[in-house]
Amino acid sequence: MLAVLATGLLSCGLFCQQARAFSGDVMFAGRVKASGSSGAGTTHLTFTNPWTVASLPAPDGAYIGTAGSSATMTNFSFTGTGTGAVLVGGTVANEWSFSHGGNTYSFDLVSLISATITHGTIDMSGTGIARINGGDASAATWALQGTGRNFTFNFASSSTSAVPDGGSAVALLGIALAGIETVRRRAKAA
Repeated sequence: MLAVLATGLLSCGLFCQQARAFSGDVMFAGRVKASGSSGAGTTHLTFTNPWTVASLPAPDGAYIGTAGSSATMTNFSFTGTGTGAVLVGGTVANEWSFSHGGNTYSFDLVSLISATITHGTIDMSGTGIARINGGDASAATWALQGTGRNFTFNFASSSTSAVPDGGSAVALLGIALAGIETVRRRAKAA
């Protein structure tokens, strides 16, 4: 039984295609309009596209060399304010996306950590999944900040930081294999 398990794991390791986690930071600049203050019912964010991948600070990691690319932002809505803010409708697929050098980069906004909009400022953050070419995926954090007048933020920046998995999946696999070996030894001794 152990030989069958080992053969299966080895085969999967050799022949299974898995996404590669990546890391990097990218910042965008553009314009966004909010329907009003956060906390006063549902707030709608409307992005004026295209946004631009900023050159300062320079994109790094998997995003190196993408400065100046045009990005598309997806409008979304939320309720609440501060840490009580919640996305309306759940995940925002392709909150931002852009193409450069034959690659397509995107980010799905999964949840808000915090969101505050007043007459003169917008300050939001959230978590989600950053992708390259729809496959390579990494957990990421996202932020949107800016200043403006009458809920129109002329200079707003959105930044995303992708961080690869710290190895928890491999650790869980090791624990499972150790457990199977323990059961095998106990069964053999009985």
